[in-house]
Formats: sequence, C-alpha cells, structure tokens
Amino acid sequence: MQENYKDYYYCIQLVLDNAKKRINLLNNPDKKCVLEEYKEWINDGLNKHTVLLLRDDPII
Repeated sequence: MQENYKDYYYCIQLVLDNAKKRINLLNNPDKKCVLEEYKEWINDGLNKHTVLLLRDDPII
C-alpha cells in the first residue's frame, strides 16, 4: 500500500507542476480564467471521472 501512495503522490505532483507551467505561459486574463476553472473543479470535488491528463505528444 505504501508503494501505491508514493506513485499517486508522484503523479499528482507531476500534474500540478505541469499545470502551473502551462498557466504561467498564458496572458493575465486567460491565466485568471484557467485558475478559476481549477478552483471550481477542486471545490466540486475530484474523482477519477473528472481528471483528464493530456500528453505533450497526443496520439490521434
């Protein structure tokens, strides 16, 4: 169980770091909009059905 916890923690940290980097690339109005959207998602509660991970090189 401890090993799974480390994997989850690593994945969550990676997602948050990636989100911060992407948000910082935006101009101020867009940045504020995306931050508000993240706040709504977090306040509504996250579950496995509401989290979408996008790859840098999506396979179409």
